[in-house]
Amino acid sequence: MIQEKTMERQSLEDLRREVGRIAAGGGTWQDISKPTDYRAFTPAPPDARLASAGRTKTADGRPSFGRWLLDQADRPGLIGNLAKAAKGDRQFPKDGDPEEVRKRISSLGADPDMHEALDDAELDWASY
Repeated sequence: MIQEKTMERQSLEDLRREVGRIAAGGGTWQDISKPTDYRAFTPAPPDARLASAGRTKTADGRPSFGRWLLDQADRPGLIGNLAKAAKGDRQFPKDGDPEEVRKRISSLGADPDMHEALDDAELDWASY
């Protein structure tokens, strides 16, 4: 009888430990009747690769071609497809000119349609 109670207590402690781990308690039991203080947690710093502020304009006041192209992701057609593919590329030259972007898509083995879309995008950007 005493051994059964000890086993029940051990299994209860095991259950508490597992629930604590699942509830992100790190293996300790958390009292859910007390509110959690989230002020101790700070948000992660913004990812610098996703920055759209700072030195994002060229000398003539326009945004760089790479950043302009990334903003075209909602656009229909081949330019929109090119922009979506550029957003998925971690090494895409965001501050690059059309020639740097052309080199990048050529190194990835883009099809001729993407090169035509890049030519069209370059004309649109130049008229911006």
